[in-house]
Amino acid sequence: MKLNGIFKDDMVFQSGRKIAVFGRTEASGARGISCTIEDSNGHILCAEEDVTVNQDGSFLISLPPLSAGGPYSLKVTSTQEEETVILARIYIGEVWIAGGQSNMEYPLIRSEGARKTLEELGKTNIHFYKVPVAGILNEEQAQAEDSSEWIVADKDTCGDMSGVAFYFAQRVIESLSRDNTALHIGIIGCYLGGTSVSSWQSTETLMKTEEGRKYIEEFDRLIEGVTEEEYRRRKKAFDDECAPYNERLAELLAKDPYISYRDSEKILGPGAWPPPSGPSYERRPGALFDTMVMRIAPFQTRGVIFYQGETDAEGHEDDYCVVFKTMIEEWREAFRDNDLPFVFCELPMFTTSDPKTKDLTEMRWAKLRAQQQKVSDTVPGTFRVVLMDCCTEEDNIHPSDKRTPGERLANAALRSVYHKGV
Repeated sequence: MKLNGIFKDDMVFQSGRKIAVFGRTEASGARGISCTIEDSNGHILCAEEDVTVNQDGSFLISLPPLSAGGPYSLKVTSTQEEETVILARIYIGEVWIAGGQSNMEYPLIRSEGARKTLEELGKTNIHFYKVPVAGILNEEQAQAEDSSEWIVADKDTCGDMSGVAFYFAQRVIESLSRDNTALHIGIIGCYLGGTSVSSWQSTETLMKTEEGRKYIEEFDRLIEGVTEEEYRRRKKAFDDECAPYNERLAELLAKDPYISYRDSEKILGPGAWPPPSGPSYERRPGALFDTMVMRIAPFQTRGVIFYQGETDAEGHEDDYCVVFKTMIEEWREAFRDNDLPFVFCELPMFTTSDPKTKDLTEMRWAKLRAQQQKVSDTVPGTFRVVLMDCCTEEDNIHPSDKRTPGERLANAALRSVYHKGV
């Protein structure tokens, strides 16, 4: 018996929602999976018994909701295999998915003001899980998922955590803990730099709209004639090309782990980009919905924070509203929550010093922002935060200020999801 990778020690389940626990077993088609959550005295808080395993070996346990609390233990038993999995230090609290591309991925330690933030950071009730990135579901992906873990944020553990998500969590827990000092918050990082919105939904959903089909057709033209073998050869050549740069970057970070993306690029120059594309390219349409989103669905959460769109402002700025809307709808279906809140960042102002591309770039980003506004205006349960007055640096698509977007996302969630004044 094996639970999906998100089920590890130190995890957080969403309070007030049914608790979904899922995985796989060899005992396909049989009954006999049971699950309990117990307190430190061994008292059973909730339980489910005799769950049926599907023919493909998968199972889904649905436990009744619990109020915030912990630490607890979770026990999953397969009577057919005579095996029990026990998870320790489980909490019931608030859970959010942090999704998007590189500005959500941007690590806390390299963001503006990180040195002061981390030096002053004590023990927190912020828990973080990063969904492993993979282009396909294979042995490598399975091993990465097995090795994944929940971390409890402190000054030594959270440097690689999304800076935006950290400041979001810190602000939310600060506000909600006024009512519950023991509240824990879980952040599930589901992001990858350089991805378009098409990577985060299924190809089946993309094919339902003209705008979605454009992404698939464009990618198919890009990789026409490229076999998997040729793609792997090109990818290895690209990785070999990047290796010396990555070594220099590692040396730079060893000397100054707080250096921003922009400042490191001033020293090292730009890295190679983009990577080659091929049949199993992780940024292809539909890829990360299958290999990341569906690896954590239908885990119950309070909502999603999302920071994405930069890649789509390179030729798909007129398509974004439709395709972002279908992504939201598909995530809500996958997580079995038709009202799942999406709190997302509107792209900030971006400009370039290159006079040849300046007007086109600014127009495309403005169009994409307008598309994002259409989503918040027309899709219920979506909330947009504006970054036009901040996070703007010429020729820098990765502004180092992550506190501002994180706290603005938190304030929007506190007002619109938790119905609290901020």
